[in-house]
Amino acid sequence: MKFAIVILDGASGNPLSEYNGKTTLEQAHTPNLDLLAQVGQVGLAVNVPDDMEPSSNVACTSIMGYHPKDYPIGRGALEGAALDLDLAPDELAMRLNLTNVSEDGIMVSYSTDNISSADAQALADELKAKLDDETFTLHKATGFRQILVVTGHPELMDTTLAAPHNFSDELVAEYLPSGPGAKLMIDYQQRARQILAASSVNARRVAEGKLPATDVFAFWPGKRPDGMRSFSEIYGKTAGMLSGVDLLRGIAKLADIDRYHFEGVTDGADNDYAAQGEGALVMLAEKDVVFIHVEAPDAEGHDGNVEGKLRAVEAIDREIISRLMDYAKNTPLRILALPDHPTPVATKRHTHDPVPFLLSGPGIAANSGRRLTENEAKATGLVVDPGCNMMKVLFEGAE
Repeated sequence: MKFAIVILDGASGNPLSEYNGKTTLEQAHTPNLDLLAQVGQVGLAVNVPDDMEPSSNVACTSIMGYHPKDYPIGRGALEGAALDLDLAPDELAMRLNLTNVSEDGIMVSYSTDNISSADAQALADELKAKLDDETFTLHKATGFRQILVVTGHPELMDTTLAAPHNFSDELVAEYLPSGPGAKLMIDYQQRARQILAASSVNARRVAEGKLPATDVFAFWPGKRPDGMRSFSEIYGKTAGMLSGVDLLRGIAKLADIDRYHFEGVTDGADNDYAAQGEGALVMLAEKDVVFIHVEAPDAEGHDGNVEGKLRAVEAIDREIISRLMDYAKNTPLRILALPDHPTPVATKRHTHDPVPFLLSGPGIAANSGRRLTENEAKATGLVVDPGCNMMKVLFEGAE
C-alpha cells in the first residue's frame, strides 16, 4: 500500500458573492476530487488548536502527523532548517519579507507582487552588503521569503512582530514591532528601506513596469529546532516531501523526510502542476508516503485573487489528482486531500476554522460526502480533532 497526501494550501474559505454564495471549493470544477469523495470519506480536520496562530507551520505540522503543541518551533527556524542553517544557542531565525509599501504608508503587496527568486536574491545581496554584522545575517531563500538570523537578542521571542500578509491594504504604522525588541527591528527595517530606495535592482524593476521592493518586515522568530522525532520512527514508513516553499521543506528535514525538487515546482501561480504531478509519481516509486504541497491557492487568497484561487484548485485536480488516480489503477494507493487552513480571499488572511478533507482508497468505506467542500464535510459529521490524528486514520487497517 502506498499513501499520497495532497495539501491544497489555503484552498478553503468563505462564501463569495462572485460565486453566488459558493466557496472556491464549491465553485471549482474538480471531477477527480469529486469521484474520490464519492467512493471515500469526507469530513473535517481541526489542524489549528484554538490558542495557536492559524499559520501554515502549525497546520502543516498537524497534517504531517505531529501535534503542533509538542513542537512549538518558530516558523523562521523551520524555514531556516530548509536552508540547512545550524543555529547557535544565542541565535534566532526570522522570516523576512520583501514588501511594497506606498508613499502614504499602505501595505500594497506583502510579496512585492510575488517577486522572482532571482530579483529577490539580488536585492538580498544589496541588503547583506550594507546590513550584515555581528547581530544580523541575512540568508537568501525563495521568492519574497528571506531568512534573517539575529544573534544575542533572545528578547525577540517576546516581541510582537506582525506578519505583513495580515495587514494588506492597511497602514503599516499600525503594525510596527512592539515590545522589548521593537527598537532593534524598527531600526533594521528603516536602514533596509534606505538601501532599497537606492537599489539598482529596484530601478530596473520600475523600468520594466514591476513593483519595487520598498521595505522589509521580519517576523516569526524561532530558536534552534531540536528534538523532533523522525516520521519513520513514529509511523514505520518512508516518506518524501515535494513543495515549492521552504517551510514544508524545513519541517520535512526535521522529521527526516526526504525532500524532492522538480523543475517548475514553485510557490505561486506559475507553479508547473503537471511537473508536480509527475514528480509525485517518481516519489511514489521510492517511498511509502508522499506529501505533495501546493502553495498557489494560499498565495492567491492572500492576494485577494478570486479567479486565481479557483484556477489553482482546478489545476491541482486536473494535473495532480488525475495522475494519482491513474497510478492507483495498478498500485494500491490511499489518497488524502485537504487544505491546511482556510485563506478567505475577502480578508486575505488565515482563519482557525476546521478544513474539509477527503480520504479514499483500498479499505476506506464511503460515507455521505460527495465533494471536497466545507458544507459537504460538515454534513457528514465526521471530525478528526486534533488534525494530527489524520495520519493514524490514513494508515489504519492498511497493513
